[in-house]
Amino acid sequence: MTLKTRNSTAFTYREVALHDRLREVAREVAMKPALIHGDRVVTYAELDAASDRLAGALARRGIARGDRVTLFMPNSIEFVIAFYATLKAGGVVNPINAQSKEREVRFQVEDSGAKAVLVHEALWQVVEPIRVELGEDRLLSRTGNAPGVDVTRFDDLVSESGAAPALRADLDELAALPYTSGTTGFPKGVMLTHRNLTANQQQFFAAAPVRREDVFVNVLPYFHIYALNLLMAGAVSLGATQVVMSRFDMVEYLTLVERHKATVCFIVPPIVLGLAAHPEVDRHDLSSVRFFFSGAAPLAPEPARRLVERTHIPIIQGYGLTETSPVTHANPIDAAIIDSIGRTVPGTEHRIVDLETGTRDLAPGEVGEIAVRGPQVMRGYWRKPDDTAAVLRDGWFFTGDVGKVDEKGYVFIVDRKKEFIKYKGFGVGPAETVTADELMDFVKERIADYKRVREIEFIDRVPRTASGKILRRELAEKEKAATAAR
Repeated sequence: MTLKTRNSTAFTYREVALHDRLREVAREVAMKPALIHGDRVVTYAELDAASDRLAGALARRGIARGDRVTLFMPNSIEFVIAFYATLKAGGVVNPINAQSKEREVRFQVEDSGAKAVLVHEALWQVVEPIRVELGEDRLLSRTGNAPGVDVTRFDDLVSESGAAPALRADLDELAALPYTSGTTGFPKGVMLTHRNLTANQQQFFAAAPVRREDVFVNVLPYFHIYALNLLMAGAVSLGATQVVMSRFDMVEYLTLVERHKATVCFIVPPIVLGLAAHPEVDRHDLSSVRFFFSGAAPLAPEPARRLVERTHIPIIQGYGLTETSPVTHANPIDAAIIDSIGRTVPGTEHRIVDLETGTRDLAPGEVGEIAVRGPQVMRGYWRKPDDTAAVLRDGWFFTGDVGKVDEKGYVFIVDRKKEFIKYKGFGVGPAETVTADELMDFVKERIADYKRVREIEFIDRVPRTASGKILRRELAEKEKAATAAR
């Protein structure tokens, strides 16, 4: 399909569902390693065949077109097989944060109306207390051997003989139902179609210099849309090799990059900070890496600069949201601005609009809400029409992020709209006040009085999501509880 944007540039993407793309790649590079996890190596032919068998097993147990299948797994070969099998069966992938607790798992399974829950053995202890209710009206399966546990073995499902259902994907049907991280409120299901996912992958490939010959080291969590669509499924669509890490460890990460001669490293700001400062970095050969790509949370310029100076490897920043599959902006590698999220990826339009009404377009340099439009924008929030109507207007998605654009089209994030503070008629972003963790006098001398922090509270730890975003909702709840107790 060919898209025309407001500036008359055209972008064409192939209308191919992700699981059909896997089938194509499996024919093209059948014996190439698709997944490497520890000592395990899975070729593209093996991945295609295993996901076919699991798709057939799911279909025989009643999973049909449009049914949600919950994946509660860390990064693993089983996750990838389950992802593609769900799509091949006509189902909708519903990934759960691998750090979730019992209450959060129950909420997402029930809210999504999942017909099946596939659990990794490493997370079984979270599910064990609620396994009876989870398995009451749905298929419950876990990886590994569990003597005495009366649930279906995942490995048995994958081993069943039989073909995947002969279903033709409708690109406008749902493919994935990830949930927002709930940084400012309760998590919401985000309805992403096959078209959203495949279009955004191809937009990303057009913006970032990735290719079939690349080797990815994938440590970012697959349950997060950044890793799910662009890294895990993105590597598959390219026909690249991905090295799977279940959790981040600096020494292991650097060892795997060196051992497998990784060519692209997709990371988040906390990892950038670690790579910029950790002494272990100097003990490893990273010369195979062509670039670092940071996303999922705002990138602080100083650690990024230190990383580039230390490794002589360029770093580029991108931007996106769960609601946009995820990427909408990325820096060109040959003209990156380190404190900018870059320009729109091909086939995407953006506007900076006034914060009060969202109807008035602002000039370059003026601060307002970022709105985007493109084939990657979600259908809406799961069973939340009012929330959907609040952010989707006339084809535009209003991101809730506050920023500005320069004359060359580079966008700079200022803060979140919900967190933007109004003081005496002036707008102040919390990001502008981070230096207030020093002393009041230090801050007073350096920023305008209306931006000055009036009260400081020291806490042991700032709550964050796995991708590094601050969980402001948790901070707000803690403050409310403290206020009520006074």
